[in-house]
Amino acid sequence: MTRSMMMANEVKDGLAAARARTRRQRIILFTLMGAGVVVGFFSAMFEVEGGEFLEGIPAAWAIAASLITTVALAYGGWRYNRVTDELERRDNLWASAIALNFYLALYANWYLLWRGGLVREPEHELLAVATFAVMMLAYGYKKLRP
Repeated sequence: MTRSMMMANEVKDGLAAARARTRRQRIILFTLMGAGVVVGFFSAMFEVEGGEFLEGIPAAWAIAASLITTVALAYGGWRYNRVTDELERRDNLWASAIALNFYLALYANWYLLWRGGLVREPEHELLAVATFAVMMLAYGYKKLRP
């Protein structure tokens, strides 16, 4: 076998491995999204009509949803990190650090201003959604920058 044929086979094997890794990553991400859909669907189904966000969900469901969320994040995160390469982990770590710093700064300042009577009480749902959005934007920036 010539050197060029060996290199072509190595490239083909590398592409197959990359496709398999991408497929495993997608399966994990779609499974995590599925867990989120289950928690969100049933939480919305159980909440009191006309009430606040998630008001009136049964205690048993709150416990079950918390367990589903914790297991999905812990096990899914572990599985995802096993199938990613070091560059993907670096990008995720960077985006997570940006998001955590955003959350800490926003919440601490909002809380202090609230306690000082200058703004209303912090809205936890807004903080969570904003933090997730910042993490996604930071990740997208890291992945798509030239």
